[in-house]
Amino acid sequence: MPARSTARAARRVSTPRTRPEAARIETPSGASAEARGDVLVLRDRRGAVVVVFDAEKGTAEISAPSGDLVLAAPSGKIALRAPEVVCEAGKIELRAERLIERVRDVYLEVEGVVHTRAERVRTIARDVFQVFSKRASVVAEEDASIDGKRVLLG
Repeated sequence: MPARSTARAARRVSTPRTRPEAARIETPSGASAEARGDVLVLRDRRGAVVVVFDAEKGTAEISAPSGDLVLAAPSGKIALRAPEVVCEAGKIELRAERLIERVRDVYLEVEGVVHTRAERVRTIARDVFQVFSKRASVVAEEDASIDGKRVLLG
């Protein structure tokens, strides 16, 4: 390997003595990784930050400066483990053969419409099932039934 390429691939960056010494490596295409103290920074070939890992704080941030961020595990699964997960998006689209949700409580607050389109809808409540609204309607093309020990109207 020519001396110039070797120097570019593993170059030490000199910094003022007040900051910890930084070590930097660079790929032939210009992507780089830099270690400064307890922080590791990975950059793309344009210099945009892709990953920042702070070993002292135990935090990591991954970003796609231009384009999609794809997490893939073709032969495995992707797991998120945290006490809290916050997701902010303009739109979330989920496609799956089956969706299984297991939670203690669900609070859903929708400003507009909740619309469910399904071949069948089944809700099972062990104790009380309540619906509160200003107006309510149930429309059936065929039979509609209410089955209970007592049916109270009004």
